[in-house]
Amino acid sequence: MRSSLKRWLVRALPALAACALPAVAAATTPALIWRGAARINVQCLVQPTIAANADLQRRMCEHVRRRAAAGSPVPVDVVTLGDPKVLDSDSVTLLVHASVQRFGSQRLLTFSVRPFRLSAEQDAVLFAAAPRAAALAAAGEWSRALAMALDNALAETLPWRAGRD
Repeated sequence: MRSSLKRWLVRALPALAACALPAVAAATTPALIWRGAARINVQCLVQPTIAANADLQRRMCEHVRRRAAAGSPVPVDVVTLGDPKVLDSDSVTLLVHASVQRFGSQRLLTFSVRPFRLSAEQDAVLFAAAPRAAALAAAGEWSRALAMALDNALAETLPWRAGRD
């Protein structure tokens, strides 16, 4: 039985590899949303929107801005909710949406990072970086785990950060 499986694998491996190669090549091509972008905006929303989360929201936005700007071919700035720059046709806005969940004395932050650009439907990003979660530190509400989770999401989202984190 094992030898027949081995023979099958030897015959099937080249075909399986050929099927996988186009997928790898397609995954390394930057999404059309980035074509012609002149600037990147970063907009964050941490919910619930209470005073205790305001500093966390500010710190997350600044962290994302700083990391996105590293190696970016265009300027990167933080914008607030309602800023008309989000609707500029030559800008891409990184939407960072987060939620703080309480489990007894522990707090967990779940978030997603998604690029948005007001443009034709064919430029839309249907699936962005997978949602992530990180434990919040008790003091200061910032943790290395959160910074690493944000960096990993940006590596999946920004073409110039791919493979850096």
